[in-house]
Amino acid sequence: MNNIIRSQLLLCKKRAWIIAGCMLIPMLFLFLFLSTNETTAEGIADGSMISLIFTAMLPAMLITYCYAERIQMYEIMAGYRPHKIILGRVVVFLPFTIISLIGFTVMSLIFDSSTETVVMLVLFGVLTFRTALGIIFLSPLFKESAFAPIVSVMLLMVYSSAEELAHSPVSFLAFGQSVLLNLPVTEGYIIKVITSAVVSCVVYYLIGYFTLKMKIDLQPHF
Repeated sequence: MNNIIRSQLLLCKKRAWIIAGCMLIPMLFLFLFLSTNETTAEGIADGSMISLIFTAMLPAMLITYCYAERIQMYEIMAGYRPHKIILGRVVVFLPFTIISLIGFTVMSLIFDSSTETVVMLVLFGVLTFRTALGIIFLSPLFKESAFAPIVSVMLLMVYSSAEELAHSPVSFLAFGQSVLLNLPVTEGYIIKVITSAVVSCVVYYLIGYFTLKMKIDLQPHF
C-alpha cells in the first residue's frame, strides 16, 4: 500500500494550490460568519454549509485528476486489493480534513468556548468526516465524476424552511443536517447525525469496495 500512498502524495504535491484554496477559503468564510453573528454557535451553523462543500471539493478534485491520469487503472493492474486502494486514499486525503477541522475549532474557540459551541463543533466535525469519507468511498462508483455527491445540496432548494426540511428524507443527508444546525440542537438531532453518519459511511464503503472488487466500469470516460 506504500506505493498507493506515494502516488497519491505526488498527486497532492502537484495540486498544492488547489489544496491550499480548499482549506483557506472556508476558514475565511467562517471568520466572516463568526464576526457577524451574535453567538459563535450561530456562526458555525451559518458557515457549515460552505465549509462542507469545500471539504467535499478537495478530495473530489484530487480524485478526478487521479482518474484522468489513470492512476487507479495502474493500481488495479498491479493487483492491489480494493480495501488497500480505498484505505490509501483515506490515509492521504483525510489529514487535510483533520487539519481544516483543527483550524476551524481553534478559531471558533477563540471567539467562544462555551458548551454550546463545543457541541456545535462536535456535530460539525461528524458531518465533515462523513462528507469527506463519502466522497472517497464512492469515488470508485463515480470515478472522474467524483463531484456527484455534492450535487445533493440542490435538494435543499425544494424546502422553504429548516422546519420543513427536518421532517423530510433529506434531513438524513449531510448537507441537510448542516442546515438543521440553525435549529435548536436536540438529543434526537444528535442521534440522527451520528447514526446516519455511521450507516452512510458503511454503505458508501461497501459500494466502493464491491465496485473495485467486481471491476465495474474501471475505464475513465474522458
